[in-house]
Amino acid sequence: MNSEVTIRKLRAVFETLTIVAFIALLWLPTLDHFFQLDHARKTVENRLPAKWPQFAGIGRSRDFVTGVESYFNDHFGFRKRLVRWNNHWKGQLFHDASGNDVLIGRDGWLFYSGCEMLQHWTRETIFSEQDLENWRRLLELRRDWLRERGIKYVFVVPPDKHTVYPEYLPAWMEKSAKPSKVQQLAEYIKAHSTVEMLDLSQTLIDAKKLRVVYLKTDTHWNLFGGFVGYRVVMEALARQLPGLEPLPLDAYDWKPIARDPGDLTIMMGRAEGYPETQAMESVALKPLPNPKMMTDPARLPLSGTREAAWPRISVNDKAAGKAIVFRDSFATLWYPFLGQHFREVLYIWHYDWDRQLIEKEKPDVVIDEMVERFFNNEDPVALARKDQSPATNAPAGLATGETEVPADESD
Repeated sequence: MNSEVTIRKLRAVFETLTIVAFIALLWLPTLDHFFQLDHARKTVENRLPAKWPQFAGIGRSRDFVTGVESYFNDHFGFRKRLVRWNNHWKGQLFHDASGNDVLIGRDGWLFYSGCEMLQHWTRETIFSEQDLENWRRLLELRRDWLRERGIKYVFVVPPDKHTVYPEYLPAWMEKSAKPSKVQQLAEYIKAHSTVEMLDLSQTLIDAKKLRVVYLKTDTHWNLFGGFVGYRVVMEALARQLPGLEPLPLDAYDWKPIARDPGDLTIMMGRAEGYPETQAMESVALKPLPNPKMMTDPARLPLSGTREAAWPRISVNDKAAGKAIVFRDSFATLWYPFLGQHFREVLYIWHYDWDRQLIEKEKPDVVIDEMVERFFNNEDPVALARKDQSPATNAPAGLATGETEVPADESD
């Protein structure tokens, strides 16, 4: 008898907990709507989310109700988290790659949709006035520190592929008329500073009229696109160091070459149906030095297990001077070109500076290269802190909101 009573009590407790849990789950979407509890990153779904419909009168009430339903389906609470869980488990259980950060465009063009690409494309995410001021302050701090040592400085942002080839994006992707973050900062720097900042977007848009400048199945520019970007950098350096002159566009004969499909097909988990047709090789039309690429672990330690990210040194005994490039993978295609102008070019794969290295190497120029998708999400305040040597205070004047960076915080 006692056992039956105990079982009934346990069953009642279990049923009560089930009801409470069910009611809590029903309320979670509403709570998220008001308190923004879901912090999961948005996914790209080959369409824009539905907008709140406009009421066009009683005669169109059915369309309005349908629009409200579509809006709710795209905006209910915790939808982002649920979609990400769905994509994750589809990949784990069924090896379905549709949830990866790859956007399938037109005519076989693939685009990287990570790093909040959709939010930046629609300009949902833009810089505040404080963000712009923080970037200005960072770049001026770097420029001024180098200037005290007689070193020239250039900051350059290669554009993402979708910035240069929007015509191959899916038709549902609507471009905003607002400026991008890169355009925002370039305009702000032009109005408020003398730092040499280079936005390569329009240059590459113009250059694609001559030849294709990006790979179809890869996140990167092709060799011709890299060459176009190199020329803009060298033109900027020539304004600071008379005597430097970029190679002309007709220094090479550009020929298409076969290559394996690019990194975006690897992210998708399939290369079938997506051949790479826009790779290029350069053939010099007159003899040019062939810079030697090397690593030197004693001079530049090989950090990490990824060989592609190890520090590299370009050596050209027929040239003079030295450059340091703080960079990402986009600068890899500058190896044969920048090396024409400097006896040594040191390529360091990160965005924060090693000031001790700069002091030791004493370069003539420092180039900061940061591709658009990473620039969009970098924090100039954090970079400024990392720039400092252990004996140096963090810079004053950089702020997030109303809070200045404390003078004793550095890492």
